[in-house]
Amino acid sequence: MRILVGTKGGLYVVRWVHGERAAQMEESHFEGDDVRAIVPAGRLFYAAVSGHGVWRSDDEGRSWKQMTGPLDGHIIRSLAVSPRDPDLLYAGTQPAALHVSRDGGTSWEEMTEFRVLGVREGWKDAGEGAARVDTIAADPNDSRRLYAGVEIGGAYRSDDGGRTWTGCNEGLFDDVHILLADPLDSSRVYAATGGGFHISRDRGRKWSSHPGEVGQAYCTRLDAEFERGARDSTLVLALAAGPPATWAGSKGDAKARLLVSRDSGESWEAFRTSAMGEKGAFTALATDPTTRQSGYVGTSTGRLYYGNAVLGRWTKILYGLPRVQVLRIL
Repeated sequence: MRILVGTKGGLYVVRWVHGERAAQMEESHFEGDDVRAIVPAGRLFYAAVSGHGVWRSDDEGRSWKQMTGPLDGHIIRSLAVSPRDPDLLYAGTQPAALHVSRDGGTSWEEMTEFRVLGVREGWKDAGEGAARVDTIAADPNDSRRLYAGVEIGGAYRSDDGGRTWTGCNEGLFDDVHILLADPLDSSRVYAATGGGFHISRDRGRKWSSHPGEVGQAYCTRLDAEFERGARDSTLVLALAAGPPATWAGSKGDAKARLLVSRDSGESWEAFRTSAMGEKGAFTALATDPTTRQSGYVGTSTGRLYYGNAVLGRWTKILYGLPRVQVLRIL
């Protein structure tokens, strides 16, 4: 298995074989640079490198080509690719703005209506500075529908490919970290926020928080398994005791936990993580495409683990990385 690992200090290509004790580092790129997003587009991969624009790999991460353009110099926080058109890309930045490319990243234009929306809504600065677009989700069944999440500002939806936007925040905590549209039923949209896990069953018009702790906890990541023909999706949610400031330092402890839902977020159970002995937060997730209810976890302390929910077993396969921010399985 080969893994693309985006970190606070570069992008790494890692190889790990099930059963081996440690992963092997194959390549490293963008040393010292902040890699916030890596997305597949057909046989290609795109990476967002803050301050240096968007880069494309045609060979599964072995080499990268810079897609020069107006995004150079921007702090890019999120990337998304249209499920219907691999040349249609979206990028979210800090300060909060959205950009679109219709030619595979060669040229970009800003969605100006989105920036106007931010002025009207009065988006707030967060702990890391100005408000930012931390997540973009494209509806897998409607190429014109997009969702964008602003930290701190809430969730917004476009039904016309990004020309106009509408706030969809009824019942939603406004510190939005991850948005995910369910391909099994795209009326279902999931949100992992700084104030709990939320579900919308009407494309974001109204949200409901999960009862109890899951609906109030600080969520760091969200990932999912979608099995074609199934009724429900399997979701994996990472929680922490508080925001990033509480994880740092020798006395910091995120009290990180993983929860698994096998019914599209209606109910949750713990994914045992105590054996990891990890004080950092779980800052990146990727499900294993070869083994159900299994996957990879990256941490704020620069470690990479492989876990199996059925066996409750964890293997630390790599350490010594900068803060892990995104994982993609090749």
